[in-house]
Amino acid sequence: MSKHAATNTRSRPVFIDEDQVKQLLDWNEARYAIEQSFVSVSNQARDPVARFADQPVSSQPARTFVQAEGGVLLCMPGFVGQHRLASGSSERFSTLACKLITSFRKNASIGLPSINGEVFVFNSTTGKLEAIVEANHLTGIRTATASLVATDHLFLRPARARTADGTVSIQLGIVGCGFQGMMHAVGFVRTQAALARVRVIRLWNRTPGRATQLKEVLTEEAKKTGSNYSVFVCDTVEDCCRDCDVIVTATGSSEPLVYRSFLKPNVHINAVGAGEFHHAELAQDVYDECQVYIDHQEGARKELATLRSNIVGEVGEVILRENRPQEESLLPKPGGISVFQSLGMATEDVTVGRLVYEKYLKAHSDQM
Repeated sequence: MSKHAATNTRSRPVFIDEDQVKQLLDWNEARYAIEQSFVSVSNQARDPVARFADQPVSSQPARTFVQAEGGVLLCMPGFVGQHRLASGSSERFSTLACKLITSFRKNASIGLPSINGEVFVFNSTTGKLEAIVEANHLTGIRTATASLVATDHLFLRPARARTADGTVSIQLGIVGCGFQGMMHAVGFVRTQAALARVRVIRLWNRTPGRATQLKEVLTEEAKKTGSNYSVFVCDTVEDCCRDCDVIVTATGSSEPLVYRSFLKPNVHINAVGAGEFHHAELAQDVYDECQVYIDHQEGARKELATLRSNIVGEVGEVILRENRPQEESLLPKPGGISVFQSLGMATEDVTVGRLVYEKYLKAHSDQM
């Protein structure tokens, strides 16, 4: 529990704006917060006698949509109990939070963002509002980081275990170079030291100019991080996917873009796009052969109801079973295709929102 939770003496909540979030939110710290989120959901879903007492638990209802005249309000409340902010830390937090997102597509015509979001962080003991965190950048990082966590546990860790020095390098494909495609590419670059060295990044976007812009961003990232990867803008999705070890699909396409013939035998795909169906970007012949992993079962039952594929289970359950020989592994079959079907969930915003708030408190401790 936060050291501020018991006293709750703050007279009003703090407001943490986008610029502050960008300064406070570190990719690797966010990655651990998302891991805790995944684990909390899967641990909660277990039979009570089979839950791990040393792991977090959670509660999150289905997200709700409120239609307005010009758009929609999306509400995502959640609670994560007994989670850590850093690996090996003895301090635990219980966090109640709610993310509110508005989507008003006509905003672009008046120079405003179409999507805006805030995470409201509450004191889990008293219910008092402690912080309002602007959440556009936070959502971008938490969504991309969810893919990083899935890629690490489903693909990279088994690959590193097979190398003599415990390291691995990858060729990365980004299908869709909008905001989420950019965040995913930057996330893979920023976490290379912990996950895998990126040697090639291949980009495709329906509007080629977007891919060219992302190439420029990644060129600057290479200078900042001292990286030595090559970046290619591709004319076709097939060319973008060719020889890639890890692929991210982040488009709004309602038609298949990635087919089995585009892929190596051994590849991991993070399917993030939010078209008419969450699984629209990958062709059925990919789903016929792959093993699908999800963030939470409840969301999958609703949002992947029409998916025809083998859903193995939650990424959090994979993590829970790691290094526990008494538990059957859920890892993908070696040499095959694994797909993380990213739906997004409130617990991700809960743990990352708490991370930002606690870092804000630490940075401003002399003013408290």
